[in-house]
Amino acid sequence: MPAFFLVGPIGLISRIGLIPFFFIFIYCAVYQKVTISTNIMARQCSCSEGGIGGTRYEEIVLDTLLYSARLKETVARQNSHVVVAMARMIAGTFDEGGKLLICGNGGSAADAQHLAAELTIRYRSSVTRPALPAIALSTDTSALTAGANDLGFDEVFARLVEAYGREGDIILGLSTSGNSPNVCKALERARTRGMKTMALLGGDGGSMLQHADLSIVVPHSGSADRVQECHIALGHVIIELVEKMMGFSG
Repeated sequence: MPAFFLVGPIGLISRIGLIPFFFIFIYCAVYQKVTISTNIMARQCSCSEGGIGGTRYEEIVLDTLLYSARLKETVARQNSHVVVAMARMIAGTFDEGGKLLICGNGGSAADAQHLAAELTIRYRSSVTRPALPAIALSTDTSALTAGANDLGFDEVFARLVEAYGREGDIILGLSTSGNSPNVCKALERARTRGMKTMALLGGDGGSMLQHADLSIVVPHSGSADRVQECHIALGHVIIELVEKMMGFSG
């Protein structure tokens, strides 16, 4: 480290005189500036190269998005007939005056609200149609917290199915594992009320498979993200088909 920083400016002047001190001061200022600039450049280079175990950030982007695309292709090829059947069931229920209930937890709760909003408000601006009756069971925080507190969290959606579900209505359960207890119980309760049941699942389908009249399983385990990406894409295709089946087109 330069002497300037070790003894201080006053001590250095008393030892070597003012003129030598001036040149040392200039040197130290330049030294510090070069050191700081070098450190900043090193950090910028490290970030731009994006080394994480030798893998570049761009490769992570490509691997992730291409895997997601391949997973959607697999789901489409294996389940296109089920998607059509789901859309037909929902369209028929709407035509008969029934409604669609949707439930899920976490990201799946957000997907439930997303799809319900596109049915009740609008999916695409190019299509003009009446509002379609869809309810996301995860939106009422008072009901959810009261249900969890008084009945247990496993019962919160089943209780709302009792409140809103009628014979001939549909419930759509979303679960990336297929084993969400509260969603599973909602499907069970719906069947006791004469409702139709369907599910978008992940992994191997889990315990919810046996409670769904129609189901699609995204063959991905270990994380919810890729499954949820498929679920929302499936939901969008189903809504588009429902609109077409009901005679709404843009």
